[in-house]
Amino acid sequence: MPDPDSDEEEPDGAPCPTEEPDSDSDQEGAEGEGEALDDFQLFEQEAGISAEGSSKSRWERRQDKKAKKRKIITICIICAVFAIVVVAGGVATSRFGGGLFSWFGNAVDSDYSGPGYGSVDFTINPGEGTSQIAQGLVKAGIVASVNGFVNAVESSNDSQALQPGTFALKYRMSSNEVISIITDPSKAMGMLVFTSAMRASDMIPTLLKYTSWTKQEIEAALDGGGKGILPAEAGGSFEGWLQPGTYDPKSYQNIDGLLKAMVDARISALNSLGVPQGGQREKILKIASIIGQEVNQQQYYGKVSRVIYNRLSQHMVLGMDSVIAYGFGVQAKDLTESMLTDASNPYNDRMHQGLPPTPISNPGPEMIKAAMNPTPGNWIYFVTVNLDTGETYFTDSEQQFQAYKAQYEKWQAANPSV
Repeated sequence: MPDPDSDEEEPDGAPCPTEEPDSDSDQEGAEGEGEALDDFQLFEQEAGISAEGSSKSRWERRQDKKAKKRKIITICIICAVFAIVVVAGGVATSRFGGGLFSWFGNAVDSDYSGPGYGSVDFTINPGEGTSQIAQGLVKAGIVASVNGFVNAVESSNDSQALQPGTFALKYRMSSNEVISIITDPSKAMGMLVFTSAMRASDMIPTLLKYTSWTKQEIEAALDGGGKGILPAEAGGSFEGWLQPGTYDPKSYQNIDGLLKAMVDARISALNSLGVPQGGQREKILKIASIIGQEVNQQQYYGKVSRVIYNRLSQHMVLGMDSVIAYGFGVQAKDLTESMLTDASNPYNDRMHQGLPPTPISNPGPEMIKAAMNPTPGNWIYFVTVNLDTGETYFTDSEQQFQAYKAQYEKWQAANPSV
């Protein structure tokens, strides 16, 4: 097709007006059929649009082309500036606690490889959830991202195990390393970690260390009958009525405030387990507390519970050394022969029938469940023959019991330090 802007005449012989050469071109007035087409012209050609049908002059098309170039250049500049901001922001946040992606709200699951460096104390407040903890860890420069930490917690199913307290951590740790520490209550500084194996008096050293309360104040509260704190069935004793868990004693104005929180938590837990109220509740707590002190393997809880019920039903003395030891304020391994025969001790269940006056520890849920649902059986004796493994044998034969007892004594002679 002839170029409409060429100097050729139209078929009627009339001359076609010429155009002044553009100073920016290489005298394009003579380009003819060999002229290279720009993108806009190629589009017209492929779309079947003839040059004659175009309403724009060559000058206008040149201006459009220049405008397109300017837009492309502008976009490139914007992208370059954005990239510079990303890198600068990433470097800054990487140095000051959170890594490259924390600058963008932790949109990805970035994580440090660990094990970290330096030392930083990090506090988890009671009631804080995984996301709150994650944000605090990122802000402190301990983990790389919120999402990375949250995903690590979800993958390990540890969200319920995160402990309140202050923990000694490092900068730039991996999420899994942090989780291994903050799920371990023994590593919580400044906190009262109260376990099912503990007696009420066992909390005193921790409270003296982290509060301004005196020993006299604490002991007076524990021995004062718990008026306004304990339910009537507790008989004025806190033993058995303190819920195991991790507590921040500094957040309470006095010892009574802490004890009330622990008792309220215990009552709530007992209600959720369906433990009968009144005197039956106290009885179950007593049995559960003995279970927890006699064996350290959950697989035996139900059987020990059955032994207790069988002995009670046959009007036998319980004969549990852990009960006698509680009455003297010592551990079972420290009992002497004179203690075992001392009838003045109301907890001497070799000398007195029935359950002890109070629980002897503060049992956990599995022990309480076993006290309510003892394993069916006719056992009346049991012996833990290996204190390291907790291996325990059960029998209804006194002869077999004596054989198990001899096996334990042999093990004890070989392990005098245990």
